[in-house]
Amino acid sequence: MTERKSYQIAETKVKIFERDNYRCGHCGLSIFRNGTPQCAHRIAKTESNIKKYGASVIHHELNMVATCSLYCNGHMNIGYRTAEAEELADKIRDAMLGE
Repeated sequence: MTERKSYQIAETKVKIFERDNYRCGHCGLSIFRNGTPQCAHRIAKTESNIKKYGASVIHHELNMVATCSLYCNGHMNIGYRTAEAEELADKIRDAMLGE
């Protein structure tokens, strides 16, 4: 990974943390409570999901949410709820058209 890509990823995480007010999307507590703030993909970052929805949807900020731990990160996946995942993917596609 290039230095520029690493910087872009870090910058995106900060934007997501700020957007989510530094609160975990699952438990609502501070993302710093365990010392491991993370960004969870709502539609999981799997090879099949990237193939189905496209990398731009999977890695979009609207598909990501701040979490405080790996435990909470695991609870944010909506990929198995097809209708909800499709609705989110459509919302992200609409947002990308406006960007």
